[in-house]
Amino acid sequence: MKQAIVLFCFFVVGMVTIFTGFYIWEMLGPISLSIHGWLAIIAGIIGSFVLGGGLMALSFYSSRSGHDAKVADYDPFQSKE
Repeated sequence: MKQAIVLFCFFVVGMVTIFTGFYIWEMLGPISLSIHGWLAIIAGIIGSFVLGGGLMALSFYSSRSGHDAKVADYDPFQSKE
C-alpha cells in the first residue's frame, strides 16, 4: 500500500511538472526550435535520468557492500578513552 501511495505521488508531481512546462512554453508565444535545439533538450533529459540512475546505483552498491558501515563506525569527534 505504501508503495502505491509513493508511486501515485511521483506520478502526480511528474504530471504537474510536465503540464506546467507546457503551459509556460505556450505562454512564451510562438517559439521555433531547430533540430539541434530539440536534440539538446532530449539529450539533457536522457542525460539527467542516466546521471541520476547511475548515482542512485552507486549509492545502493555502496550501502550493500558495507562501505558505509566503515564510515559510520569512525567518528573523529569521539574521544579515544
